Amino acid sequence: MPNKNDTKVAETPEKKNTYITLHKNFVRENIEYVDRKTSEMKTFNSVTLPNDTVIGDKDVSGYQFSPRFVNESKYRGENYRDIPLLTDREVWLQKSVMDAEGNRMTDENGRNVKDTVKVMPAQIKTALAESYERYKASKDEPEKGEQEKAEKGRDEQSLSERARAAKEGSAAIASEDIPFDEKAR
Repeated sequence: MPNKNDTKVAETPEKKNTYITLHKNFVRENIEYVDRKTSEMKTFNSVTLPNDTVIGDKDVSGYQFSPRFVNESKYRGENYRDIPLLTDREVWLQKSVMDAEGNRMTDENGRNVKDTVKVMPAQIKTALAESYERYKASKDEPEKGEQEKAEKGRDEQSLSERARAAKEGSAAIASEDIPFDEKAR
């Protein structure tokens, strides 16, 4: 019989699901199809991975998978979707193989050839987080670059050159006949 003073080490169970959150533009929900065996109308979901998603050394941008469930995001709002994936089950990412002209390639039976990559949900989640960080960094860089370019261009001109350019601009505006109507005054 265990003693009251014995301490139990509680094992923390691993999470059953790994949740991936994506914008709704990358998720198609409730796509209808007719089941070949039962002729019933059924639905499935499809998720397409965004550009610049890299798992290991492989770029998996545009690869797709079909999760069983897709829910409106609890924390990010109506424009995002939470996708629960079983943590211990691999996800098959697929993409149609295209020829040089952009047409889908088919095998000897006439079926589309697909490139399949098998990954774990945690790898997808990590790859999406890294991709998003690179996206945010690239969005910040052009703004900084434009500002630096404007400051640099202004600083390279002398004050007299800037004044002359301003006079030319105002003279061009003054020489044009600018229409005014009674309502605008």
